[in-house]
Amino acid sequence: MTLNDVNLLGKKILLGIVISLIPLIITVGGLTLIRKILTDQPVQTKVSHVNLSAQKS
Repeated sequence: MTLNDVNLLGKKILLGIVISLIPLIITVGGLTLIRKILTDQPVQTKVSHVNLSAQKS
């Protein structure tokens, strides 16, 4: 194998990795987005320290 053959083989391997990663990224991103939408909790407001025993009497 010549240097040109090794170079071409390396380019093909890199292209195959990139082509394989793109659908994986899209799938993981879509699942993450769906999970975030379905498990979205309403925003809770902070309550300052209040002496509840004083309010009950």
